[in-house]
Amino acid sequence: MAMNKYLVFLEQRDGIVKKASIKLWNTFQKLAAMHDDIAVCGLFVGAADLHQLQVTLVGAGVVYYASSTGFSLYNPERYASLVADTFKREACSTLFFADTILSRELAPKLSVRLNAALLSGSPMFDAAGVDSGSLRSVYSGSALASFHSDRLPRIYTISSFPIIPANPSRTHIDFIPLQQPCSVNGEELFPLVRMMTMREGRGDVTEAGIIIAGGRGVGGADGFALLEQLAFLLGGVVGASRAAVDEGWRPHSEQIGQTGRTVAPALYLACGISGSLQHIAGIGSASLVVAINSDCHAPIFDVADYGIVGDASLVLQKLINAVQDFLKKK
Repeated sequence: MAMNKYLVFLEQRDGIVKKASIKLWNTFQKLAAMHDDIAVCGLFVGAADLHQLQVTLVGAGVVYYASSTGFSLYNPERYASLVADTFKREACSTLFFADTILSRELAPKLSVRLNAALLSGSPMFDAAGVDSGSLRSVYSGSALASFHSDRLPRIYTISSFPIIPANPSRTHIDFIPLQQPCSVNGEELFPLVRMMTMREGRGDVTEAGIIIAGGRGVGGADGFALLEQLAFLLGGVVGASRAAVDEGWRPHSEQIGQTGRTVAPALYLACGISGSLQHIAGIGSASLVVAINSDCHAPIFDVADYGIVGDASLVLQKLINAVQDFLKKK
């Protein structure tokens, strides 16, 4: 039986490996526990907390890391060179990324370097494994298409994850350092123009389990105060439609939809969002969608599991009061 060796890229930000990457690794460890022909290794680039990985990664295998100062900031050529070298050296058949802003830039570069097929924004495969292919929405969510790569090597960026019942034991994972390749002078090719950081305490919408999102219907930037209050009570984050971002009410990092972020929360609460096809395309993997809108004919109600017709600010205030009362009783 031929062995399929998968390389999982563990993306980090400010030394903390992203939750989506950890979930990606753990999901493949579950698949490997069910299939004797799958082996999984990992790679992360930049300074990272090894202790965090030791307590969050399950299964067995090898994780390679390059933590020298040359990798402290994302550099596409340097990252691509290291990932490609590791992929070839380990004789891997498939490379996997969580579907993020970084992977959407890095994966195409690696597709060219490795002459690999690239399937981006794919939902995670079920227990049948990678060869079963995957379904994803196309044409702004109006249709589903099945994608499958007939040749190796191949690269996937994964946007959502299934529930796989396998429970791999927490066994030993070897962490092996890598040397920085010297063939690319990344600072000359890609000089740092400006460093931007997220405001402390603001979560990433692509990793959030609960998202309270607002659109033009919240009335303005001040209207998002209620969304932030509810998100804080529920342990979630605030998101926004393109209309709210275009108005300057929220930063682009919170924009959800075809031209923003694709999200897969357990709960998505859409407040004052009409529900354009472009926005719906970004929330197709949400487990539960609840919509609040004063227009009973808003398209968002066509995809919502639950809908509330009413003024978003009034409904949000009642929800906040109800959650506060519930928390006081606990």
